[in-house]
Amino acid sequence: MYFVPINESGRAMISLPFALETALERQIAEDPEWQTGVEWGIPRTGHLEGPVKFHITDVLANIERQQPPPASQERCALRLIALTHDAFKYRVDESRPKIGTNHHAYIARKFSERYIHDPALLDIIELHDEAYNSWRLGVHKGRWQHAEERIDLLLGRIGSSLPLYARFFLADSHTESKNQDPVTWFRDVLQRRGYTFPFWR
Repeated sequence: MYFVPINESGRAMISLPFALETALERQIAEDPEWQTGVEWGIPRTGHLEGPVKFHITDVLANIERQQPPPASQERCALRLIALTHDAFKYRVDESRPKIGTNHHAYIARKFSERYIHDPALLDIIELHDEAYNSWRLGVHKGRWQHAEERIDLLLGRIGSSLPLYARFFLADSHTESKNQDPVTWFRDVLQRRGYTFPFWR
């Protein structure tokens, strides 16, 4: 168990089940809004681990297991995405549709802009659930053609960052309580478009 050092505001320390490795990671983790977000959550479908900080732990562990491993710069980027991607579910207004500015990923991106200045990383934070949401469109509404069209829009937006997006998607998805069908579907969609990755096995 690791503890975030007390910051200048005098906010009490919180415990984290993972280590912070860089000054930027520590800066993010000292932000009270982030701290509130990672403590939020109860066991629920797809996230039986409960609080967001335990999901982050799982994602970070999955990043370390990937073979071949990400390059050093990729690993740093993946860790930043992991720290922020789900940390703002507590800011979603449950009385409104979870889309646009009321989606946790959009809120996470806006928060991350304070600390991260790489547009590619910010796009991945904002779009990290888009492959999963596209699959849901097919499986729940039978709109598989539209689902693939959404993937094409995703690919157009992330461009050369696709390998990083795919690495994060796998790390985010390979947790005990998540359905693996979206992973298989997304891999197959990518393969039909000529994209294959050695880390995707």
